[in-house]
Amino acid sequence: MQQQNPILLTISNILDEIIKETDALEVESNSIFHAMAAPAISIYNYLQRINKYTHCSEQCFVIALIYLDRLQEKHSYLVLNSHCIHRFLLLALMTAIKFQDDDYYKNEYYAKVGGINVKEINRLEQEFLEYMNYELFIDEQQYLVYEKRLLEYGEIEMS
Repeated sequence: MQQQNPILLTISNILDEIIKETDALEVESNSIFHAMAAPAISIYNYLQRINKYTHCSEQCFVIALIYLDRLQEKHSYLVLNSHCIHRFLLLALMTAIKFQDDDYYKNEYYAKVGGINVKEINRLEQEFLEYMNYELFIDEQQYLVYEKRLLEYGEIEMS
């Protein structure tokens, strides 16, 4: 059994809270990120799986969270709920890995890790980048603010 990663646990707790609220709204969305049914795997286990098989830096998880926040700021009509969070997370992380880390895999590998086919991940990547308006750079200040808030949130959760 894998040891719990505090950053992954904190991010999954934050996203679980958001999902709980948005699922209660019962808002229908028709983005290509939305699945007919919510995946059975928890957000935390999904993050652990991605972490285990991609060997990405911890910074990528913080960056992915920033990307998801930017996505919501730019497109308020996009509702992150249990039907799409896994796909958005996968694409945010894959994008962060490609942008941040020196080593990354082909999309085919990320598709296997994420549980979708390569054709779908390619389509989702294109859509994700368009949603982000190809603005992937994160300045150091913003990164440090997010990292600090995650650590503070994690400490509150652990108390």
